[in-house]
Amino acid sequence: MKLNQILSSFFFICALGIQSLVAAEKATTNNLNLGYTFVTELTDSLAIIKKQIGAFAKKKEYNKAILYSKKLLDQAQKLADSSTIANAYWRQGFYFKKINQLDSAFYYFNQAYILNLSINDSIAIGDRLLDMSNIQKSLGDFNGGMITAIDGLRYVEPTNEVASIIGLHQTISVSQKELGNYNEALRWNEKIFTLLKKKPTSKIPESSRYIIMTTRANILASQKKYQESLLILDSIANKTLGKNDLEYARAICNKGHFMWLENASNAESEALLLASLAIREKQNSATGLISSTIHLAEFYFNKDKKKALSYAEQAFDNALKIKNDVALLEALDLMLPLKHALGVDATTDAILYSKTQNDLEKTKQSIRAIYAATKYDNEQLEKENLKLGAEIAIREKQTIIAFSSAAFTLCLIGFIVYYKNQQKKRERLEQGYKTELRLAKKIHDELGNDIHYLMAKIEQEDESNASVKNTTLLQNLDHIYRRIRDISKEFTPINTGDSYGDDFAALIKSYGSNTTKIITKELPLDFWNVVPKQTKIELFRVVQELLTNMKKHSQASFVAITCTKQKNVYTVKYVDNGVGFNPNEHSFGLGLKNAENRMQAIRGNIIFEPKPSEGVSATITFSI
Repeated sequence: MKLNQILSSFFFICALGIQSLVAAEKATTNNLNLGYTFVTELTDSLAIIKKQIGAFAKKKEYNKAILYSKKLLDQAQKLADSSTIANAYWRQGFYFKKINQLDSAFYYFNQAYILNLSINDSIAIGDRLLDMSNIQKSLGDFNGGMITAIDGLRYVEPTNEVASIIGLHQTISVSQKELGNYNEALRWNEKIFTLLKKKPTSKIPESSRYIIMTTRANILASQKKYQESLLILDSIANKTLGKNDLEYARAICNKGHFMWLENASNAESEALLLASLAIREKQNSATGLISSTIHLAEFYFNKDKKKALSYAEQAFDNALKIKNDVALLEALDLMLPLKHALGVDATTDAILYSKTQNDLEKTKQSIRAIYAATKYDNEQLEKENLKLGAEIAIREKQTIIAFSSAAFTLCLIGFIVYYKNQQKKRERLEQGYKTELRLAKKIHDELGNDIHYLMAKIEQEDESNASVKNTTLLQNLDHIYRRIRDISKEFTPINTGDSYGDDFAALIKSYGSNTTKIITKELPLDFWNVVPKQTKIELFRVVQELLTNMKKHSQASFVAITCTKQKNVYTVKYVDNGVGFNPNEHSFGLGLKNAENRMQAIRGNIIFEPKPSEGVSATITFSI
């Protein structure tokens, strides 16, 4: 009664809760509908702004692209759209880099990185750290760039973003080369080629593959392994000739430079450097022109100082054009000694050199400070997350232990109940078996002996004047005695040990006679070894019951019994050609009913297939 009251109260509370939730859902839906138009307008606005940014980028109007990226950021913040906010920060960083405002570019890449950290977007985190490390590398901060790139690998290496992993490896390889660690540079470069072999179908642009190969050639040249380096550059030149002027010009420029480094009097060097310059002038590629003119200035430095100064000044002009302070310093490093040697005033250039160097150092320091602060905050956040994670793990562990204990207790209770039930079944079977043995012994020892005594007495009394009546009496008593001995035999103890198979075969054969032929197949010695003791006893009695039933009722002249096993399933097939019976007209006798009960006790099965005038077949199956 109390349980019903508790359940009624529980369902009443649940009903009230559901009504409250439905009401709250309706109210929320109404409020959302009021702001639906506003949200839709903002979402549509984001798509329009992105298209506008793309259009400005195609026209190389990067200042306008930056302006509209800020507009995209404002709209995304109104929607609290974290993904678009991060994208807006990245766009600003990307376009500031295009106009060579590297400190601003780094700042916005860092802002995107922070937001990606908060939403745990590993791939985006790695990509932003790649952007940031490339800026540090381009500013000549090779240590800083390498550290940032290694941080990026922590996030992308567990993923399948091959392009990002290769980009970070490339930055580390170049940084190691510039720091003079050529073996390390080569090791990181080799990692890229290993990864490309493992992932041959990776979507890596062909131009990126040429840059990786060029980096390897540069490292080998730095180790003065010029011939190995030139083989790589020749391979690139052959593949790109007439197909990719940018990469072809890069390959022959580097080839000409390395040939000159190997042998300053190599006549082919000048032709290759000039050919590369001509291609780049057609392309009007400022970075390519800087590279070609720097190498030509170095080539002519000791041969023709005026020509060398001319090329150095061209490199200087292109560096100013793209606001590349590192290239500017590289050009000034050549211009100052050349002007001094030619007696040209270089005061202005010297002042610019000092100022550029100071500005570049300030930019490096500013960028380092930005990332250092972010990295510190990130490490603190990671510590807090680890601490929180540990606390959650402890609570989860406690919950698991509690559930496990409860489950174990339930399983133990279930096992005990099951064990007790099985024990009771076994006890009942054993008790029945013992009762049969006691009954058999009593019939044999007491009743049988009494009747035998009676028969002997009658024989003594009537020995002199026997009559037909006495003879009949003796015959009946003898018949009773034989039946009692059969009953005793039926309930004699069963040997379930190694000789079970022999006893089982002997049981079957014992029911044969001149009028009844019994056929069975000899079994392997170990056929019954794994069958449990109680199962052996019950099977023995069931087969005995079938044979007894046959002897009494079937008038069979032929009986076949076969035993087979497949894996853990045993099958005993019984067939006779007796009179059979109609199962629709006759119910099973007590003996056959007992046979069914015995099989159920050992979780087995017996199926009868009686056919009137055609005999009986029975299939016994059980598992172990």
